Amino acid sequence: MEFAALINKMAIFVVLMLIGYLCARRGVTDANYTRTTSKLVINVFMCATILKSAFAMETAVSLATVAVGMLAMCLTIAFCFLVGFAVTRLLRIEREHAAQFELLVAVGNAMFIGVPVAESVLGPLAVFYIAMSAIPFNVLLYSYGIWLLLDRGEGVKLRFRDVLSIPLVTSLLAILIFLLKPPIPTVVRELVDTMSGATMPLSMLVIGASLGGVKLVDAFRNKKLYLASFARLLLTPILLGLLTGLLHPDPMLRMTCIIVAACPSAILVSILSIQYGKDYVFSSQGILQSTALSMLTIPLILYLFA
Repeated sequence: MEFAALINKMAIFVVLMLIGYLCARRGVTDANYTRTTSKLVINVFMCATILKSAFAMETAVSLATVAVGMLAMCLTIAFCFLVGFAVTRLLRIEREHAAQFELLVAVGNAMFIGVPVAESVLGPLAVFYIAMSAIPFNVLLYSYGIWLLLDRGEGVKLRFRDVLSIPLVTSLLAILIFLLKPPIPTVVRELVDTMSGATMPLSMLVIGASLGGVKLVDAFRNKKLYLASFARLLLTPILLGLLTGLLHPDPMLRMTCIIVAACPSAILVSILSIQYGKDYVFSSQGILQSTALSMLTIPLILYLFA
């Protein structure tokens, strides 16, 4: 296991966020950049990442293997959301930050961090499984996640157009691509691959820029965020590891599920907080803290369950 390469990869994410932060502090970017670029990331570049995952599903594996892997990924993502739901209510997080806190625990950065981890530790089939997790991930995030951000319980009704977001439509398209396996022109593949490559750096810059108005050290002073990071980085993967151990699944598939559960909070939590008028600074601080701490916790989790 190349833990040094793994830690270097996650350190890059943190450095990119710091660059975004410094750009905001020096006036290179402003609030308008954060708002407009977040929309661009969600509706264009993130969709390219989802389609890229669908194209990668052409790996030669049996239908039974695909079905079992898809079921495992659906249950893993659902379990992460269940832990987020339970922890938020057990800790009685105040309403102002309850939705963001729950999503920080529930929503992991599997595509940007889980994929390189799985590739270096487990191999291409694990990457294939994580690519499939994009489907249940987006379905839950852009339905239940948005419902949370719309202040559930205050008479705000979730409109169909809110659920039927561009990323969710793209996820459904990804399912059709996998089932029908239509011929994809090379130029389309290269275009999607190129656009997908911009998702991670742009997203990290947006997160960093959103922190421009606050002190960076505050991300590590908020005790509430440490609770979210603990639940996301340690509690969720350890519980999942213990539960899957009782079921005796395929060892590689089990480790893939654990890696997905061990990923730090996803950058989309902050981006969606911006879009829906929530305290995005709180979300961004949580993501920065979670990503930094994951450089220590992911190797620990892999050591415990390997």
